[in-house]
Amino acid sequence: MNIWLLHPFAGGPGLGRHWRPFWLADAWRKMGHRVLVVSAGFHHLHREPRAPGPCRINDVDFWFLDTPRYGHGSLGRLRNNLSFGPRLRAGSAAIAGQFGAPDLVIASSPHLFFISAAHQVAQRLGARFWIEIRDLWPESIISLGMTPAWHPLMKALSWKERAAYRVAGRVVCLLAGAEPHMRARGLPAGRFLWIPNGVSDAEIQSAQDIQNLDHELIDRVNSMKRQGRRVVLYAGGMGPPNAMEVIIDAAMALGRTNPEIYFVLIGSGTSRTELKQRAAGLANVEFQDEVDRSIVHGMLHASDCAVVSFHKNALYHHGISPNKLFDYCLFAARSVIACEARALAGLEDLVTSRCEPDDPAVLAKSLVAALDGPARPQSERIAVAQRYSYSALAARYLAP
Repeated sequence: MNIWLLHPFAGGPGLGRHWRPFWLADAWRKMGHRVLVVSAGFHHLHREPRAPGPCRINDVDFWFLDTPRYGHGSLGRLRNNLSFGPRLRAGSAAIAGQFGAPDLVIASSPHLFFISAAHQVAQRLGARFWIEIRDLWPESIISLGMTPAWHPLMKALSWKERAAYRVAGRVVCLLAGAEPHMRARGLPAGRFLWIPNGVSDAEIQSAQDIQNLDHELIDRVNSMKRQGRRVVLYAGGMGPPNAMEVIIDAAMALGRTNPEIYFVLIGSGTSRTELKQRAAGLANVEFQDEVDRSIVHGMLHASDCAVVSFHKNALYHHGISPNKLFDYCLFAARSVIACEARALAGLEDLVTSRCEPDDPAVLAKSLVAALDGPARPQSERIAVAQRYSYSALAARYLAP
């Protein structure tokens, strides 16, 4: 089968975050399918702009569309997002000429502005059309307080959301509980499929000899442990949805009662400066810049526990699927998540323990309990991760 996977922000080796399209494409390629990932030549998550046209990255074929560059302003980013659909329409004949007409077109949606163009391309080329929903638009923006529901852009996104559900032959969603929301907005019965994030098969293999990885940050974690500290690691985005202020406030409380517990927070995001100010003066918290995935995995392995926190928000009643949960499961001896129980539905086996959100005292208590408890055996963590391997997820994705 010839599959086109459309994702405006697709990542991968040398590209940056959002590796899911790369891993799915690689798994389908190994299953015998021909796969092409179509992405933007420029977006804010790229490490560097990509020349328009075809490119092969670690045996996975990409085609980059010539999308406009932008800085930090939201209008430039919106213009870039809006350009993806027209550039896809204009380039589809050339793409098909080089890679063949697709049998299946999958539009993965970090935004919805290109979905109608993707559907038109699939119709013109005689392909089946599926969509992959990563976040619920516009509900995610509205529920997180980023834009009011009355805003014209939110109205437009709501219309696009309903139109997408009506035309897609299958809707693959990363959120386990999202089907009722979609059905209420026009998704026909029998078209919903839950496929969460996961881990690559290569990373599962690497977990078995991760202790041999050498890096100064890994050495730093090991050095702190030799000094008697218990290291709690956060690795991921530092934006408003990540509820990291709860982690910092839990660290503040533990600094008084359990000073041996030390927090290493690694990553980047819009809230990083504010979070560093919040943690100023705390002797048990440090921030580190974003590093390659393999180094994060080595730091997780060296640490005593990993932590992630979500706010209490009705948005998460549809489910969550952060990449870090799967990395934590595979590489960290313990992991604690602060979120409501229904948010974690379907993914309970990934974590050591869960506590209620938005309560630093409860999170602090849960971290102490996890650190006082036994480490989760590596063999058990690998067995869980294998259920979420991209080879297994890719097979589920295409199952009849």
